[in-house]
Amino acid sequence: MSPEARRITAKYAGVSAVVAFVTQPIPALDELIVVPVHYRLCTRLARARGVSRKSLPWRQIRKIIWYGAGARLVGNASLGLVPVVGMFANAITAIALTEFLGQYIDQALASPGAPPPEVTMDGLKKLFANAVARQGKATSAPASTGEAPAAGSAQ
Repeated sequence: MSPEARRITAKYAGVSAVVAFVTQPIPALDELIVVPVHYRLCTRLARARGVSRKSLPWRQIRKIIWYGAGARLVGNASLGLVPVVGMFANAITAIALTEFLGQYIDQALASPGAPPPEVTMDGLKKLFANAVARQGKATSAPASTGEAPAAGSAQ
């Protein structure tokens, strides 16, 4: 990922996480705010590369955003029943989805002749499961290395 795309994606991942954390008690409210944030991330990354919004792979981007929103909503319906755990899980999945979206767009813009692989709902479910599992391991680990965990990828 280019340094500029990394900076932009990190900024939008932070915004998504804060929104998801704060709005978690109200079902689907976070998605009403996070979905437009994700669309803004798409246009911001295109502008940073000097590419027209029209040249973005919108079909796959819409799948990432809306499948991700659906998967997060379903996951948050179960984890959201546990007050603090639900808030953290909601923020973690928002970060994971935003990071995945940013990486996907950056890869697509870096090599327009060979777009990234097809996005599926199963791939996004695995992305969220891995993100929550990694966070669970990180919070139970005795010592930290000081490095941020990887965003993960769906395949």
